[in-house]
Amino acid sequence: MLTQEDNELICRVGPGTPMGEVMRRYWHPLLISDELPEPDCPPVRARLLGEDLIAFRDTNGKIGLIAESCPHRGASLFFGINQECGIMCIYHGWKFDVNGDCIDMPSDMPGSGFKEKVHVAAYPTVESAGVIWAYMGPKEKQPPPPNYIFNNLPPDHVIAYRVPIYCNYLQSMEGNIDSTHLGTLHVYHQDKVPVDLDTDRPGYPSPKFALYSRAKYRYARVDVQDTDYGFRLIAERPTDAGNKYIRTNCFVLPYTAFIAAQRRGPAGVLIQVPIDDYTNQRVGIRYNVHAPFTAAERRQTIETGALMDPNEPKKRLKRAENDYMVDRWAQKNTILAGIWPIPEQDYALIETMGAIYDRTKEHLYGGDAAIIRCRQMLLAMARNIQEGIDPPGLDPDIPTHMIQSEEIVIGPDDDPWLVAADAGETTKRGERLR
Repeated sequence: MLTQEDNELICRVGPGTPMGEVMRRYWHPLLISDELPEPDCPPVRARLLGEDLIAFRDTNGKIGLIAESCPHRGASLFFGINQECGIMCIYHGWKFDVNGDCIDMPSDMPGSGFKEKVHVAAYPTVESAGVIWAYMGPKEKQPPPPNYIFNNLPPDHVIAYRVPIYCNYLQSMEGNIDSTHLGTLHVYHQDKVPVDLDTDRPGYPSPKFALYSRAKYRYARVDVQDTDYGFRLIAERPTDAGNKYIRTNCFVLPYTAFIAAQRRGPAGVLIQVPIDDYTNQRVGIRYNVHAPFTAAERRQTIETGALMDPNEPKKRLKRAENDYMVDRWAQKNTILAGIWPIPEQDYALIETMGAIYDRTKEHLYGGDAAIIRCRQMLLAMARNIQEGIDPPGLDPDIPTHMIQSEEIVIGPDDDPWLVAADAGETTKRGERLR
């Protein structure tokens, strides 16, 4: 558990907070590129790390990310007109470009140079993997743009979506690196029936056998190894034939999880971006190194990851006020959670912990090894930045493009530490890179 002081330190991300200053040193996936579909399209409201922002695509296709409030008298630039390489406030006509510079001030006297003195807060952006990424930290500390495996694939090999989550980022992120909840929360009753036992051998198991293994062996031995980018966690379960079923996740600071998946097929990451202290957004990126996604796969991924309310499109359909539409009959007969689709199962549990979970009351066990290590790292980062020590994981020499997860069966005498060690990880249990 954490003390109340540490819980506050790790959860608060607004301007001027230690964790907020840490977060501002990294690139953040803010919007999906399709939300700004073409030059001079309408601007979009965005909120990140407690700041209200406006994003727009200018006439030349460049992305601007600026403070929502006009620096004149605070009117919202969301109502501004995006055209001719800038967004014009409809209150007095002040116009700002993607750099935040005031490029027109028609309500000022002719010949005045006052506009040269006016600037609105603006943040750098890059587009990659179907996502608009933002950097909000000091200019001199700006790291290179994201360079993960999915940033280096053709667009049709990548699917990106985002969905609002109504709680602090930390409990969302902790769910993504919790390997033992898979055997309960995400289980169908039919998963408990032995199936595809012929794939219980070294190599890739069938998807159904993987589900059966998690349903039968709900526990896992969880080991964590520090890396230059964060850590990797290995969850090991036995199999009926005496082999070892291995799921290897990679956690990339400050909040990205490469979810265990077989390398022969599609994989994905879950990125829990803090909107403010009380809300976050999941940016899910699914990628396939080997083949493009079909239109049906793309549609299903987006619809499952973000089940939105048709009557209130900015809200999720299943949320606390309707008890996530839990089906009590289904809990006893089809799926333990009684909630579908699978992402909504996660959302229901993390949101009902409260907007900011009180970690002074919890009781952690061995299966929480990754969560414990994650908190230790984040707390150290928050304390260190107050001493002028830069956060880890930002060195451009770290081979982030080689980070990959894995799901595989190995033999009883095989070493799981040799699995998924591509991005500079060591292959000895418990060994630290730093």
